[in-house]
Amino acid sequence: MGYRRESEPSPFRTGVVHAGISLAVFGGLSASLGLGIHVVADPAAASPSQTLALFETEETGDTLRMSRLTDPGEHPGGDLLPGTEDTGSVMEMAYVPTEGEAVRIEVTGGQGGPTVGDAIRINGRIVRAGESLSQVRSVPQADATINLASATTVSSAPAKSKSKAPADVYARKFANPEGLPMVGLVIGGLGMNATQTQLAIDDLPAEVTLSFALDSKRLDHWIKTARADGHEVLIEVPMEAYDYGRMKMHPDTLLAGADAKANLTRLEAVLARTSGYFGIVNYQGAKFAADKASATPVLERLSEKGLAFIDDGSFERTSLESLSRASGLRYARAAGPIDARQTPADISAELMDLESLALEKGAAFGSGYAFPVTLEAAKVWISQLDEKGLMLAPVSAITNTRPVEVRTGSLDKSGLFNGG
Repeated sequence: MGYRRESEPSPFRTGVVHAGISLAVFGGLSASLGLGIHVVADPAAASPSQTLALFETEETGDTLRMSRLTDPGEHPGGDLLPGTEDTGSVMEMAYVPTEGEAVRIEVTGGQGGPTVGDAIRINGRIVRAGESLSQVRSVPQADATINLASATTVSSAPAKSKSKAPADVYARKFANPEGLPMVGLVIGGLGMNATQTQLAIDDLPAEVTLSFALDSKRLDHWIKTARADGHEVLIEVPMEAYDYGRMKMHPDTLLAGADAKANLTRLEAVLARTSGYFGIVNYQGAKFAADKASATPVLERLSEKGLAFIDDGSFERTSLESLSRASGLRYARAAGPIDARQTPADISAELMDLESLALEKGAAFGSGYAFPVTLEAAKVWISQLDEKGLMLAPVSAITNTRPVEVRTGSLDKSGLFNGG
């Protein structure tokens, strides 16, 4: 006789069925409760509320006049705050159409005080069109009528210039009427770390030149942000080093020994990534810089495009200066990296050497990366330049003056690999 065994019910299926039934029951109860509250509830029984009218408005032409109410009965919408006293304060806002779709709002009276031309006051600082708050932090303001016309300003729009070369159009405007010795800084490696990039843009004066890494995922955004804050910018072009160690070579690296067509194709690919830069700065490149045959076509193409070439000073043997002079390329070599050793004392020592070189030669600049210790040391150093009779200048101004041939500082690689 055959034997047939009845199958046990599936625990999984049983659990799913029970969960579905529970959800249906509780969902129905919740819906019923919500509907009942909506139908029978009385909004007036909620917590007490009161509408407060603080100002009375009056429109006159293009001006909106707002004055504080003196009597609770003057406005049917509500009462003054208990215990408040009328001070007769009045605020007027004039809406003045400007070019394009923008609207300028001029505020008179009130906490902001009187306007100054087309400027506004932010946190007690007067900021004009084309300026940012961080740009004017270092400018002393005695009162609301201070004249900022003498301060150097720059906007994100290209500067007006007879020359259409990017080295002129996108360079920060600068003047040194007293002929003071000039010092400059290029802070690079930006765009990879959002926090450090924003910190460099906001905390460093607009005269500090900023350079951006090619692999930044928001390259256009960061360049526009930096230029809107007054900084001139460079892009970093990867060039072949003697030893990469464990580092992988960038696919667009300019190579020593490569034919001109290959290097120029890579250069064009790099330059097409973004816009708004007045020149390029090398990223590594000791081997490439020592190869005249490979470097010459690249420098000539940069000259044709009206760009400047900033040498970060991180390698010893180079023919870039003589080749740049022969091709008519605007070229300047940094006195050296300021943060090869990443300690405050070492960076300060490099910056002091930079001062000495500027006093001797008339102009000098250094290069560094946006490490926190570098930014802090640079901020302290910059704050002391006035009392030392030195002027902080954008690197483009030093490039247009003359290249600096003397180098300062140690090229010891401890603490930072520079690709040399």
